[in-house]
Amino acid sequence: MPRLDDDRLRQLAASYHTPLYVFDEQTIRDKCRALKAAITYKDTTIRYACKALTLQAILAIMREEGMWIDASSVNEVHRALRAGFAPEEIYYTGEGSTPSVYRFLVDSGVPINCTSLDQLRLLGAIAPGQACSIRVNPGRGHGENDRTNTGGPGSKHGIYHDRIEEARAIAGSFGLRIVGIHSHIGSGSRPEDWRVWNAINQTVLAIARGFGPDLEFVNLGGGLPVPYRPGEAPMDIVAWGRALSRSMADFSADLGRPVRLFVEPGRFLVAESGVLLAEIQSLKSTSAEGGARGYDYAIVNTGLNHNIRPAMYGSYHDIRFVPRDGAQRGAGKDYVVAGYLCESGDVFTTDECGRLAPRPFPELRVGDLMVMANTGAYSHAMKNEYNSMNLPASVLVDPSGQARIIERRGTLDDIMRRELEVYNPARAIAT
Repeated sequence: MPRLDDDRLRQLAASYHTPLYVFDEQTIRDKCRALKAAITYKDTTIRYACKALTLQAILAIMREEGMWIDASSVNEVHRALRAGFAPEEIYYTGEGSTPSVYRFLVDSGVPINCTSLDQLRLLGAIAPGQACSIRVNPGRGHGENDRTNTGGPGSKHGIYHDRIEEARAIAGSFGLRIVGIHSHIGSGSRPEDWRVWNAINQTVLAIARGFGPDLEFVNLGGGLPVPYRPGEAPMDIVAWGRALSRSMADFSADLGRPVRLFVEPGRFLVAESGVLLAEIQSLKSTSAEGGARGYDYAIVNTGLNHNIRPAMYGSYHDIRFVPRDGAQRGAGKDYVVAGYLCESGDVFTTDECGRLAPRPFPELRVGDLMVMANTGAYSHAMKNEYNSMNLPASVLVDPSGQARIIERRGTLDDIMRRELEVYNPARAIAT
């Protein structure tokens, strides 16, 4: 977030307290516009994978920028509807679904993407003759590791490519019309991963060809790489868009008619818009002993409850510290940056295997402000109240530099609200 200098970050922390999520509106809008400009295939619509960051203020920005919505749960559908999206602009892809959810979606006019043979049977039983799409697993993925890979034999997602004919038969038995083919194969991290993305999606397009005149669209998913490490190059979005547009033009020419293209990025649109601010609460060290090395720790007032990606995926987030007094600091040392939870895995500086990976920082002091970069995607979205910790506030900085709260800071009452609704201590004592 280069637009916010250290003084501004200190002001935000002082005004709204830490920990604090800060999102930059202009970054999100720039990403949306760059993606739209990169794809020259004329019949294209971009769906925002809102699971990356589902705040209403963010959805409002997406709607203004002409994005549609990819939803992974019925509540994400509801959130999109509340943000003003029309039902046909929302696309539901849920791994688990119930009759009541499918009935609501059908009645509301929200397109359904079936991710299993059982979902096809469920939809057929509820709404025979319905139009739908299917998510296919093309047999390959390109995620950074098994936890972010959503294609191939090791992925639960989609209908495996060798079961497509069975899917067609089930759909036919209920009169379902399969009008779209969808695939999402994972989230890569290297700038050239888009080439793998494009190559694997040729398999998806080959599968789509088999659906003949019923086929109205293909949805090739998201997973576009974002630079997380210092000096890491961004993907060539123009080259990606050019290659994608060319392949879709060839695909439509082969079929003799235009086929609509959807893509559904999430992380690419919002990851670089966010930082997580926190303060150093203590500095401590351990000594080398028993053949193990010692470490210097900087303990900050946030944890995996506010950004679980390092603990969950082994993800790297760039971290820097802003001196509390604004003064220049001398040479420092290597620190492990760890959170405030009673959990050994609550560490932000680890390698991909979860081992401690200290990083060099200038001299650190209690009260210094931690700035963790690229937390716009899947950090806020996966936040939790572990250790009964209050959730941070969220602030949006508009293009003029003005900040406003878009989500208030949590309280103990928020944490306990559902308990208090059903538990009355006075009544428990009386009985």
